[in-house]
Amino acid sequence: MEIARANEGAFRRGDAARFTGEVWLRATVAAPDGTNVGVVLFAPRARTHWHRHPGGQFLYGLAGRGRVRSRGGAGHVLGPGDVVWVGPDEWHFHGGNPDEPMLHVAVNGGGAPEWGDPVTDEEYAEGF
Repeated sequence: MEIARANEGAFRRGDAARFTGEVWLRATVAAPDGTNVGVVLFAPRARTHWHRHPGGQFLYGLAGRGRVRSRGGAGHVLGPGDVVWVGPDEWHFHGGNPDEPMLHVAVNGGGAPEWGDPVTDEEYAEGF
């Protein structure tokens, strides 16, 4: 059994190769197949680049409001208690709302994500 305690472990700043704006991440635990859980804080308008997970991804909203959208799909607002499932290899982004930060838990299916291009301001606004 492995336990990640809330008062242990540090948040680290998200890098410009995967994020736009101010993003803070805290890794927790990972299973042998690569499935892992992380906690992510997005400042307003901050967001991931387009990316996909080979094992899919669950997003669970903890605080604030954020945006989630799959490439070519409608946008969805993620709030506290909301859960989103993004299927395997589905290109998507997620991040804070234009005027509100978002804190969420991400449960990432096994395998390393593939990272794509930054989400433009037009793509960030599209479908919301």
